[in-house]
Amino acid sequence: MLTGLAVAVLVTGCSEKAPSQVQGRHPRYGKPVALPAPATDGSMSLEQAIERRRSQRSFRPDPLPVAAIGQLLWAGQGIISADGKRTAPSAGALYPLELYVVTPTEVMHYLPWGHRVEIRAGPGLRPALEAAAFGQAPVGAAPDIIVVAAVPGRTQRKYGARAEAFVELEAGHAAQNILLEATAHGLAAVPVGSFHPSKAATALALPAGQAVLYLIPVGLAP
Repeated sequence: MLTGLAVAVLVTGCSEKAPSQVQGRHPRYGKPVALPAPATDGSMSLEQAIERRRSQRSFRPDPLPVAAIGQLLWAGQGIISADGKRTAPSAGALYPLELYVVTPTEVMHYLPWGHRVEIRAGPGLRPALEAAAFGQAPVGAAPDIIVVAAVPGRTQRKYGARAEAFVELEAGHAAQNILLEATAHGLAAVPVGSFHPSKAATALALPAGQAVLYLIPVGLAP
């Protein structure tokens, strides 16, 4: 695995290095569930979304509709061509990113092919994630948290030492897509880069070789 993955330095602002292994046993997910087809004809222009995007840290308690969750996941890693190209660029089209959504009761793992999610029960994860984020209130208050994780080894096999920077850049591409999509749909969202990477990964029970790069609390605007 990559050593010195700058989740700790460039992304989270803390000095700990992301672990190469987090959980030896990956929790079981249920059968994949199809998400509503993403909309591609929104009423807000890209220029308007860029101009209006703000980091918003207050949310209504209402859960996000499934269609809204699907729209955000598609914006971050959706398939947009027959040959598998995605909404965010990736060095060598190797796509190391993995997206998760944490709700108060479950964890969704996005499967870009087929625009689906696999779901497992995950009650009680929010306090652990909030603690991993040094007590930042939006992580505990938002009805949903999008987690941008990565398998750096996918990129390292081709790019070696350069892979670290490429994976981090890709996480930024995907996160900005998600934030602009949230803005276009009138949602509140904030990127959280300051967190304890190993604690976040352990709370999520990520499989070996995955590192957490970003947390994005999101919900309906108050």
